[in-house]
Amino acid sequence: MIIMPVIAVVDDDAGVRGSIDSLLRSAGMAPLVFSRGEDLLTSDVWATIGCVLTDLHMPGISGIELQQEMTKRGWQCPVIVMTAFPTSASRDRALAAGAIAFLTKPVDPDCLLNAIGKAIA
Repeated sequence: MIIMPVIAVVDDDAGVRGSIDSLLRSAGMAPLVFSRGEDLLTSDVWATIGCVLTDLHMPGISGIELQQEMTKRGWQCPVIVMTAFPTSASRDRALAAGAIAFLTKPVDPDCLLNAIGKAIA
């Protein structure tokens, strides 16, 4: 039996978390949702996470700050950043910080699943 890696979903919007959770479960993936980046950083699930999908703009630490903290801690995990307010500057910052994809909300389900598939391949 193939065990899918956990996909950590970090978004302060409960509706977004719920819809992504449902999408990933329907695709046979194992999502674990967090409302804040700080909650992910203090969790004990790092060994099981295959990919982090994070919102860019959140109260507390941003998606880019989450990426930077993960790097500082030596956590080697692909990151996908999504935002409803994309700018070329935010895209460049996210990709420079190591994001493997930068997606615009509302996120196209096929694009999201393709990005996650590439991240966990």
